[in-house]
Amino acid sequence: MPLLETNAVALDYLEYQYRTDLEVLVGRWLRQPTEEELRIGYHRLLEAAETFEARLWLIDARRRNHANQQATPWMVETFFPLLGERLGPPVNLAFLFMPSHLKDLEQDVKVPPLTYFDGRPYRVQRFVEEQAAMHWLGTCRTFGPGL
Repeated sequence: MPLLETNAVALDYLEYQYRTDLEVLVGRWLRQPTEEELRIGYHRLLEAAETFEARLWLIDARRRNHANQQATPWMVETFFPLLGERLGPPVNLAFLFMPSHLKDLEQDVKVPPLTYFDGRPYRVQRFVEEQAAMHWLGTCRTFGPGL
């Protein structure tokens, strides 16, 4: 019988674990990371996702001071394209933000709108409530690529 979840792995700024019961890789930022920590953290998440073949991710950024918009070009141009290459499509990412951070993201012209991700090997949604994020990920698991 598989474990319901793997042991959590923690850096001092990021905790992550794969939930086998939900088939979701959960990453929780514990504080505001530096830009280097952010990159290292996302690469750690990708390595864990490869280990478990995880294509459903919940990224909880609610403990951060801000939404790290300065890292957006790296995320969009470098990191996100790796997901489909290394995990196979589709990869579904549910990001949890504080309402004020989500508002900042949505008003920042340098941050692509969610429609930017249409037709790509990865899908992104932004949430302020974990239950809604998990529901969306469950829908992605149930309905698969054609969602």
